[in-house]
Amino acid sequence: MRIRFLALTLALAASVSGPGVHAQTQGSVANATFTANVADGAPVDFRQQFTNGTPVVYYYGELLGLAGQTVKMRWSLEGKPMQETSVVVTRARQPSWSMMKMQQNWTGNWTVDVLNGEGKVIDSRNFAYNPPL
Repeated sequence: MRIRFLALTLALAASVSGPGVHAQTQGSVANATFTANVADGAPVDFRQQFTNGTPVVYYYGELLGLAGQTVKMRWSLEGKPMQETSVVVTRARQPSWSMMKMQQNWTGNWTVDVLNGEGKVIDSRNFAYNPPL
């Protein structure tokens, strides 16, 4: 009888404190875009290409279901990591952006990966940074 009681107690404890209770939600990103600027908390334009005279590029997105997590935005040029910024998410839907100060010789294909608190990529976007045609 004691063994059954102990087994029942352990099973109940496991169901209450199982992985679902402590696991973070994966989360997602809505309305993600690249822009030349962010004004009043919103992107001023929506772009996938920039000329190499553009001094700053912003990644903008609304972080969903990530409250309590620290999200990372990783900027890469042709696969080479160039910058990583962290955002502490405090709301269920939180507008957020990351800025990259560009240099004229950093031409090529850029990627920004958004990683949730577990380090999983939840969004990945690309843009081109090239000389004018």
